[in-house]
Amino acid sequence: MRVLFICLALSACAQDLQSVQMSERSIPQTAEEIAFVTQLFNDIQPISFAEQREYCGLIGVQPDGQFVATTPRKGNQASCLPPSPKWQSIQVIASYHTHGAADLEYFTEVPSFDDMRTDIEDDTDGYIATPGGRIWYVDARARIARQLCGVGCILADPAHMEDPDMIVQQDYTLQELLAF
Repeated sequence: MRVLFICLALSACAQDLQSVQMSERSIPQTAEEIAFVTQLFNDIQPISFAEQREYCGLIGVQPDGQFVATTPRKGNQASCLPPSPKWQSIQVIASYHTHGAADLEYFTEVPSFDDMRTDIEDDTDGYIATPGGRIWYVDARARIARQLCGVGCILADPAHMEDPDMIVQQDYTLQELLAF
């Protein structure tokens, strides 16, 4: 494994970004990828909150090295199925999805067991945005979800309140997510 140091010039979250240990990928994760994902989530979080739905898609790299994403697909309140990864001349590197609006009936501030299980089964890493403004990275090969940045590092639902009975950890294994 290698250590990836993520450094972005985003005033809202630069101090919160974490170094992550990750398994080897065919295309190494870069600060540019994280910046692309951050902007993507900042663009779709408002509609996800307003419609109280998850939005999802796939992130890829074009032959010229530019990051691209599929048009966000509308899911329901607790799930979303991204499009098929059969892109021509684009290498899919990750899935992405939001967790919709703040809702105390769901543990929206951490990836779900199904979020992680699906990424592992698809052998595709994943990015998840929470109503609190966190970004999670699911490393499918290492079978771990890591918090890349904490509350408010991307747009957060104004209705979000941290659950005082739940301390969000920096990372979770698939087995640990079964508890939620």
